[in-house]
Amino acid sequence: MTYTRRNLVENIRTPTMFSTVALVPVGVMVFFVVPFIGQDATAITSATATLVVFGVLMACVGHFSIAIAAQRESAWGRYLRTLPGGFAPQMLGYLLVGLVVVAAAIIPIVLVAGLFTAASAPLPRVLLAAGALLIVVVTFTLLGSAMGYLMSMRVAAIANSIGFLPLAVAGGMFFDEAGTPEIIEQIAPFVPTRGATDLVLVALTGESVVPLSLVMLAVWTVIFAGLTAWGYRRDQVRRFD
Repeated sequence: MTYTRRNLVENIRTPTMFSTVALVPVGVMVFFVVPFIGQDATAITSATATLVVFGVLMACVGHFSIAIAAQRESAWGRYLRTLPGGFAPQMLGYLLVGLVVVAAAIIPIVLVAGLFTAASAPLPRVLLAAGALLIVVVTFTLLGSAMGYLMSMRVAAIANSIGFLPLAVAGGMFFDEAGTPEIIEQIAPFVPTRGATDLVLVALTGESVVPLSLVMLAVWTVIFAGLTAWGYRRDQVRRFD
């Protein structure tokens, strides 16, 4: 909890990340989604779920990649690595603060959908989708953590500013079924953003999805976890062992 309080205060003092993850997804929702399909209950419900996943992607990758890379290069971060608590409390602190950032990303989207559109879903489906979203948070948290441990602060900042958009496009998040380019249809099941979106859509709406995308989501989660552990160990060996 000490790590959590410190990281939360640091994020509040420089609220750029909160502003970005809160404004970009809801801006896309207000200007590009609501005016066109806001009164189509089925379409707007699916679009809301997709934008929630997009917000989680931005929040997790942005928060963890920058925070971890910055701490690795700071004198304070090097000091923290010498403390007896080890890896677990620091990562749990990052995760709890990351959940706050995730909430900043998805709450405005849900409010806009609930107040100004025809989006609807029964409560059991909403709760099931919330559970699916936690799995998505874990996957994207591991992706951001791997970036933070494997990249310098400058490289992580560049990757964070442009990296989430290709992932979203390759996963088909910005296309409807009729307008998806053929190349996107071919590669999307192998991209983690497609699996994350499909998982939440299955939970929220029950619509059928390609099983391959869910399998690949599990594979990517394992890969990101391995990269995070390897990156942490590599950094530990280089700096302290």
